[in-house]
Amino acid sequence: MPMKRVITSNEGFCRRVAKFFTFDDFMTEDLAKILHLKMNNQTEGSLLYGFKLDPSCTVDNVENLIKTVTSEKQRIEMNAGLVDRLLVNARENLDLRLSFDCVNTDELLTITLEDLKNRLTLISR
Repeated sequence: MPMKRVITSNEGFCRRVAKFFTFDDFMTEDLAKILHLKMNNQTEGSLLYGFKLDPSCTVDNVENLIKTVTSEKQRIEMNAGLVDRLLVNARENLDLRLSFDCVNTDELLTITLEDLKNRLTLISR
């Protein structure tokens, strides 16, 4: 919808732009798969570099979480941006969840389904 506003706000826009591409919004399964792709293909500069998902964060579990905690309107508005925001916020939840005396490296770097749920709930408000 925002793109339609841009197009209609300038009378000459359609004359100068000959082709338009329409993309379907991502489904919840797509968003869950994108989340997994991002976590499995991190680059050194990534805010999540070195972090990993807990085995409970399966595509099915993440999809179900996204489906139940977010509204369709939110998913349409944020699309794949929802995944970026969710992952960064989940990492912040991990930081808050851990105690200062935690020395288990695996625990320090593992984002759980609960981390995702807690932060997705905040995004959904």
